[in-house]
Amino acid sequence: MLRKMLCVALSCVSLATVACGPGARLSVPDGFAHVGGEYDDRVASADGVVIAARVVKNDPKANLDFWTTAIDLRLQQRGYQPDGKREDVKNNEGLPGRSLHYVFFDGQRKSRYVVDVYATDRRILLVEATGDVADFDASREKVEAAMRSARIGS
Repeated sequence: MLRKMLCVALSCVSLATVACGPGARLSVPDGFAHVGGEYDDRVASADGVVIAARVVKNDPKANLDFWTTAIDLRLQQRGYQPDGKREDVKNNEGLPGRSLHYVFFDGQRKSRYVVDVYATDRRILLVEATGDVADFDASREKVEAAMRSARIGS
């Protein structure tokens, strides 16, 4: 039953990305540039570290604990390995959220994947970052600052 609920919930999040009002915005760190993609805002460095943000409808309506648990379970089912504990964070506007950290192997290299989740009554702000471990770690301060700059646009 829980598995079915999680699949439905995550499917709703995926489908809700199509149209849910104002999109997400990021500040662009030095050494990064805006790039296209299926996100509201997406920036990348020349060495392949990518930060992306999107806003989705909070449907089914649930709190931050629900969404972080659902996302964590789904990522682990897909082979992402937790890399540290969940971390409570706030974006630059003071919105409370949670940061989840993972490593994964694509067959050739080890990469990091971090997702910050912010849930309001109406929307979920998802901020993701990924890249090769060495490149990600070299840019970690810039990546974290850009991730915390994410906001729901108007």
